[in-house]
Amino acid sequence: MPILPDQFASTPILTLLEEAEQGLIGFDRRLIAALLERREETLDALERLLQAPQRDRLLDLTEQAFDLYREFRSPRALPFYIELLRKRQGDMIPDELMEAFTDIGAPAVEPILELHAKVSEDDRPDLVFLLSTLGVHDARIQALIEQTIAADHYEGALCAGLYGDPALRAAVQAALDAGVKSAEEQKVLEECIKSLGAPKEPHEPQPYGMLEQYPEKSTPLFDQMDPENVLKFFECGEKEYRARAAMSFTDDDYPDEIRDKLMGLATGDPETLVRGAALRALGERIHEEPVRDLLVRVLETKSESEAEREEWLGALIGLAGATAEPEVHDALLEAYGREDCRAAALQTMWRSLDPRYRKYFGPNLKSEDFDVRRQAIQGVGAYPLPDLAFELIPLLQDEEVRDEALFSYALAVRHSTTPKSVNRLFEMIDEKAGGLTDDEEETVAVALDRRLEREGYEPVYYPQEEHDHEHEAEAAPPVVEQAKSEKIGRNDPCPCGRGKKYKKCCGAN
Repeated sequence: MPILPDQFASTPILTLLEEAEQGLIGFDRRLIAALLERREETLDALERLLQAPQRDRLLDLTEQAFDLYREFRSPRALPFYIELLRKRQGDMIPDELMEAFTDIGAPAVEPILELHAKVSEDDRPDLVFLLSTLGVHDARIQALIEQTIAADHYEGALCAGLYGDPALRAAVQAALDAGVKSAEEQKVLEECIKSLGAPKEPHEPQPYGMLEQYPEKSTPLFDQMDPENVLKFFECGEKEYRARAAMSFTDDDYPDEIRDKLMGLATGDPETLVRGAALRALGERIHEEPVRDLLVRVLETKSESEAEREEWLGALIGLAGATAEPEVHDALLEAYGREDCRAAALQTMWRSLDPRYRKYFGPNLKSEDFDVRRQAIQGVGAYPLPDLAFELIPLLQDEEVRDEALFSYALAVRHSTTPKSVNRLFEMIDEKAGGLTDDEEETVAVALDRRLEREGYEPVYYPQEEHDHEHEAEAAPPVVEQAKSEKIGRNDPCPCGRGKKYKKCCGAN
């Protein structure tokens, strides 16, 4: 059976981390609290996990391990930090990694010096700079700084200023006396001499605050895990997990065994949240009479109860492929007329692609209700609706819906669509968006691939096999990573399972 949050405290830490790697546990504050509570056990488990041979996993825990080490501020993190340094391949050392070394201080000197002796000449100045930030006075560091001053006045002066030892003033002055190449170089040397005459404040490590960087709750990575693992959650005690597990089969071509289990949830689960999620997923099989009859029966059972409304709306979305039937159409218009149901109604409309509903998206693009606005944006791309594409341009600057707006704009804007023309369209979108992050570039690329496929071409950015496990029209490229909140690395998928990064999906909520 799955490990649930109330079992974290009694579960071995290594098991928790291994389960998180497989996407079976969401990386949230509940998990982090359990890891932080058992410091030494967590440090032991991290070492075993990071030293283990490469294996199949859904989630790369490198960023999470880094955060845990930052929180613990333990010298036991040094092999991990050194490996991050070694792998950077000539890039600048990230500020967070420099801060991590600085927080550890003196114990970091030896391993950095050992790495310095092994790397190329091009990489050594960055390591001298790092050594200068540690706040540790060591004759070997001073000698390296003096060598750097002689070889590169500018870089050496920066290192000397950070190191803060007045003994370096002679070397800096010698560089000044030898002549400088530019006014900028002279300025940094002169400022360095002044700073070396002033007392240097010792480094005071600040609390890292790992908990605040992650969501309070996140669910397992249901959309990425094998179906047999998803099915295990159908009987777990957490209703949110059962609902997310059921929802993960939406838009999937699943076998009869899963259909039968979804039918069981839709009719027998005690929670309307779960029944609604199962009904929505059953929409893939509405061509089958028992499934269709169940969805229609639920749709005909109206209730003013908010809880039961979730079940009703699940059936409505599940029937998106049957809007030609009068009872479904009538129920859809009824849902649209209610503010608390409008977002679900719009989602049903764009999933149906029924031309009768094209007129409902424009009026809702500026809705104050986030969910309504989001579904309206997705509708513009799903149909697509080129006449509304220009209205998405201001929304490219709205952080709440920027990702959805980018995806739909790429699908809907009027532009020639051929393998040769999509690169020009990509550049145009990049300009209108004011630049794209790596994650946003992936989002636009997948949208343009879908646009090409719509016109009968093969995708050019990602081969078909790389994104054939799509779910909703809003889905960005599936990337297998972590369940983190506002602070997320490139390899961190949103726990909701739509395949997007958390900060661009539920984290934007």
